[in-house]
Amino acid sequence: MKKITGIMLAAQAAAIIMTGCGGGAAQTAPLEEAAPATAEEAVTEEAAPEEAPETVSEEETATEAAAGAVETEGAGAAYEDPKSLPVYAYQGTEEYMGVIDDFLVAEEKARVTDQAGVYIPFGFIAHVDDAKADDIIAYGSFNLDGYDLINTTLFEKTGWRTCGAIHLKKNEDGAFEVVSADLPETEEESEKVFSPVKGLFEKVAAEADSRLDQLQEEAIAEYVNTNALNITQWQHHGHYPRAVLNAPDTPEEAQFYRFSSPLGYEMTYDLREFTLSSDDEGDVYGAVEKDDVWTGTLMAVKKTEGEDTDAAIAAALSGTDAKGLTAADATIGSGISCKRAEYDEKLEDGRIFRYVCYAVPADKGVITVTLETTVEKGVSELTVEELEKKFESTLSTFKL
Repeated sequence: MKKITGIMLAAQAAAIIMTGCGGGAAQTAPLEEAAPATAEEAVTEEAAPEEAPETVSEEETATEAAAGAVETEGAGAAYEDPKSLPVYAYQGTEEYMGVIDDFLVAEEKARVTDQAGVYIPFGFIAHVDDAKADDIIAYGSFNLDGYDLINTTLFEKTGWRTCGAIHLKKNEDGAFEVVSADLPETEEESEKVFSPVKGLFEKVAAEADSRLDQLQEEAIAEYVNTNALNITQWQHHGHYPRAVLNAPDTPEEAQFYRFSSPLGYEMTYDLREFTLSSDDEGDVYGAVEKDDVWTGTLMAVKKTEGEDTDAAIAAALSGTDAKGLTAADATIGSGISCKRAEYDEKLEDGRIFRYVCYAVPADKGVITVTLETTVEKGVSELTVEELEKKFESTLSTFKL
């Protein structure tokens, strides 16, 4: 029985998971890569815990770049290549944050194989132990997201959240450099990293809970306005797009993105209605979920070899209990002939998972387009009519 399409587990359904920041800080799960490995462990001497500072260091609630940004009025390149974005550069005055941000970006680029267009780090330093000149330790919340550009939208590709410690020293040129980093993946590991300073982990976790959303918003605005880019909003998987601070409104036409898939089809979708994730298995258009309710409404597109549309439908629904479905003649897009089959899977708890599958003969194979709704317990499922209505305007743009 298939309950949630596999790609969505990595991209949308599992978009928020707990990590080493403990107090509720969230991690955006990498879309196509494994969770980030902890950076090279620093060897430190055991010492009796010192007391935490009276308060976690306060930072300005808004960066100067974000607060004083001027609307770009469409300035900047109309990027068609999502890989041509300028590199992020820290613009603040925090003594160590610039070199730490550069380190985080370099680590992420080394970790992933499919690079994002730009990596934007954000976070804060809560406490610095500079007792040893060759091992300065900056404790805080260190986070990063990678984005590609879709029209005028920065769209999340990968990212992570953690509370940890960065070890630095001055090099021969007198500039600070990162020696190593302890970036835990669990709360237990984070507590161990923060143990030299009593009570600091709890304070950092609490501050991360309250500030990370704002810090991320400011970091994106700083990047956009510093580079005078024609970027008006940013978006994470499964979420509605968010406006960039002080940017002009997103033009209506920029809310629609025409995706040309390696599978051999094109389709236009509304960024306010769906988010797209792709891997070697195919493409998934997940509905933007509202009010934190999981309806599991999505459209999965795959391609199988051969010309047998019935076999292609069976393969597309292989994760369900569907057997011996009868496919009827249908059309998709602007009158493209195809086959259509539907299937309801009834669960023991009373829920009904619904599937509608189109099989479209294409070059050297069959493209299947499967609509599905796999609701969480307690949520009313969509009818077949409602499911197809949800994707009607998007499917009308389908072409080979």
